[in-house]
Amino acid sequence: MGIEWSLRAPPTSLVVLCDFDGTVVDIDTSVFVLTRFAEEDWRTFDGQLERGKITLGECLRKQFSTVRATKTRILKEIENVPSVRPNFEKLAEFCKTKGIPLMIVSAGLDFVINHFLEQKGWQKLVTVYAPKARITAKGIKFTFPKLLDKASVSFKDDLVRYYKKQGKTTIYIGDGFADFNAAKNADFSFAIEDSKLAELLKNDGIPHKEISDFQEVVKAIIEIDLDY
Repeated sequence: MGIEWSLRAPPTSLVVLCDFDGTVVDIDTSVFVLTRFAEEDWRTFDGQLERGKITLGECLRKQFSTVRATKTRILKEIENVPSVRPNFEKLAEFCKTKGIPLMIVSAGLDFVINHFLEQKGWQKLVTVYAPKARITAKGIKFTFPKLLDKASVSFKDDLVRYYKKQGKTTIYIGDGFADFNAAKNADFSFAIEDSKLAELLKNDGIPHKEISDFQEVVKAIIEIDLDY
């Protein structure tokens, strides 16, 4: 049986999609892992991604093919390193109470994200939508969600398009270059204050709100005043 991602249209009219690295937590856990364990220069691929020479998927595959470490060693090394951005748990609990789906949409390592959520006891508050990572002798390999819209740039953007086609109002929260197309196409976009995403959205004149605390997202959802 192939890998399946949960992609059911929620009964509510609102969906919250949130990046993980640099957004939910204060560091980029992928960069942390690459810095510790990559055996080659992986940074050059970031530049190729930003110049449009390679896709997000190609970038991740090239970068993590240089990593030589076991899952156990990676999790031990990163243990207790990330700190949570203020009030993410309040957003998660608010969404759970209101029946609003909250999805972590990340290009990071799914086993790192899931381990972090287990540590915090948040597995039942959020859904993780990320590439499936597999440790091999030739680096970390990924299986990506299949794109549902030919116009999509990445699986993040694709998820926004998917829910909008279902008639759902989409909120997207992120911080980096890889979040740009998803944030651009969402109904409401939030960018971490002074982040790369905030800069890109501002330069393109795309409406958004810069935040440093997830309580601001809760407040905005209440102000949107949708029939959840």
